[in-house]
Parts: sequence; structure tokens; C-alpha cells
Amino acid sequence: MTLRNGFPAVSDAADQFDIRAALRATTAQDANGNIKTGVSITAKSLTGLVAAGNGMNSNIAAFDAVINRYGPVWLSNDGTISVKHAAAPSANSRIDLICIKQNETAAPASDPTDGPEAIIVTGTPAVDPVTPATPEGALALARVTIPSTATSMTSNGVIYEQLYPFTASAGADLLFRSETEKDAWAPWDGQKCRLLDGNEYQAKSGAWVSLTSITSQVKMPYSDRYITLVRVGHIVTASAYITLTGNFVQTGNTSVNETIPDGFRPSGDSRALMRGTDNSGGVNFYLYGSPNGKMVLNGTGYTKRFVGISGCWVTA
Repeated sequence: MTLRNGFPAVSDAADQFDIRAALRATTAQDANGNIKTGVSITAKSLTGLVAAGNGMNSNIAAFDAVINRYGPVWLSNDGTISVKHAAAPSANSRIDLICIKQNETAAPASDPTDGPEAIIVTGTPAVDPVTPATPEGALALARVTIPSTATSMTSNGVIYEQLYPFTASAGADLLFRSETEKDAWAPWDGQKCRLLDGNEYQAKSGAWVSLTSITSQVKMPYSDRYITLVRVGHIVTASAYITLTGNFVQTGNTSVNETIPDGFRPSGDSRALMRGTDNSGGVNFYLYGSPNGKMVLNGTGYTKRFVGISGCWVTA
């Protein structure tokens, strides 16, 4: 390791690898220092960059992207370009992978040419075709399933799936397509992200913790009503204003049939606690929940009494 030549600098001594090293400071990185390759977030990239064109062509819309070629390299496509697929297989189906790449002949790369390229990696026909491997240094944009019956990319059975990840500036919130893509990223503590479905997360102790409220409910014993549960991160709150339909007098830690739903149960070192009272003070009870969701009831309640219920606990 060494202190690299600065960019820009009066000496003009920085080579391409010095410049790429300097550009790392502008690009989001994971906890291990890997840069966030992908496409910049725009209205178009959110809806899909790759679509069917004329005949056996696929069209790639304009985009800006960051790829990794021994450091970040920025690629820009300023208009729609077309790439041509091979004819449909004679039997079964295949999956083609559409990629972009910055070719380089200089070491440590060993490409046959220099310059940017949009390429199609043609898959192998099969009853259950698999996605071909992404070439080294390339960024996969989409995969396309092509059945033997296809005569063009608009034929029935041709399926496009956008694959490209989204890049981000250093320190910015990240965007992931799915839970699988999110979980494959090693976050640094405090890093934030969101999914395309809008759910937001923040990293804590190397794991993603949800920042989006999720709602569920649990049925109140001795009632036909439900207690509302809201989870944000590891915190669950419970609230309800319900009518009791049965009597229980001085119940002492009695097991009930109702259970707290999975995902809202207390962690192993805590306990769910919900308290219910009415205005007269005649109704006063506690509902305790355990990590397996089972609950016990302790206290007093009477039929047709309106009861306010509240609670808060930590989930696993």
C-alpha cells in the first residue's frame, strides 16, 4: 500500500489507476471497502432500462453507471442502443444475459480491445435454462428468457427481467431491488437503505434493521376484538380500545389460547407486556407474552366493559 498521486494535481502525475483510486471517495462502499457498482437512480432506471426492440433486438435506454475495473469507472449511455440476440433455440428455452463493459487491453486487464461495449452472453437451451455467468469486469443489466417459439423479442413467452443494481454516492442511502440483494451487501453501522417496495432499513451491528412500520394484530382474550401491533425496527407497540365479552376475576398468570404473531414476539431476554384498564378502575389486568408467542393473563375484567390497552417491548 502506498499514498497515491493526487487527482487533480499540478504535477499531473496521476495515472488512470491513481484516478480510479481517488474516485472511490465519491462512490458508496460496503463495510469491506467494496464499491457499489450499478446504475444511477433516475425515473427511467426505476422503471426498466432494457426492453424488446425490432426483430431479435433488445433496446438499452440511456443511463449513467459505475462499474468496477480495478477501481470505479464511470460509463454513460446518452441514447437508446440496440443489441441483437441469436435466433431462438430449436427446442426448449434459453436465457440471454445483457451486459455493459469497459474493455481494456492494458494490464492488469487483458481484453482484446479498448472501449465501452454492450454485449449479449447467449445462454444454453434447456428445459430449465440457467443464467449464463457475467463476464469479468461487466455489469449485468437484464436477462431475457427466449422460448423456441419466439420469432422476435415481442413474441409470447419472451420474458425480460431487469437485473442491474443501483449505485450511490458515498454516504448516500442505498437502493436495492430485493431482500436477497440487500442481504448480500455488508453494511457499515449506520448505513441506510431502502427497497423498491419502499421499506427502509438501517444497519446496526452488521445487520439491517427495519425502519418501516409493520402492522399486525393479536386477539384479546375474553373479547371478540383485536389488539393492534406496530413494529418499527426492534420495537413493538400494542394499543386497543375494546369491549370485553367475558368475565375473569383475579386471574393469576392463566394461560390463554391467543398467541402473538411471529415477527412481533419478544426477544429471548425480554417479555411482551400489555396492560388493560377502564375508567372506573374496576378492570385492571396484564397480558404477558413470551418469545414463542404464548401469553398469560393476570388480573380482573368484566363483560361489556370498555378497556384501553397499551404495551411496548423489544422483538428478536
